[in-house]
Amino acid sequence: MRNFTSMLKKAKEAQDKLAEVKKELAEIVCVGEAAGGVIKVEVTGDGRIISIRIHPDAAGASQADDIRMLEDLIIVATRDAQDKAAAIKADLMKQVTGDLPLPPGLDLPI
Repeated sequence: MRNFTSMLKKAKEAQDKLAEVKKELAEIVCVGEAAGGVIKVEVTGDGRIISIRIHPDAAGASQADDIRMLEDLIIVATRDAQDKAAAIKADLMKQVTGDLPLPPGLDLPI
């Protein structure tokens, strides 16, 4: 019974920590870049896109191929920022759940 009570206590502590992590992730900003900084995308730690910046040289795209390349660069920069945010989230989650017996790869909904 002690182990169960201890486990419940740890679960409650983890739940409280998860709430803190959720707030922290919403405040973290990760910047992804493509084409050497021509395209920059900012994403919060919880994955929300908050800005997309396009260098003026790239904004003058007039050919269909130029526009498709610009769209691809935006995707690359967005994925870069999201990958950085996911790495931060994984690190924070490991700090919270490190001592809990959770299955590997379990992604808690935060």
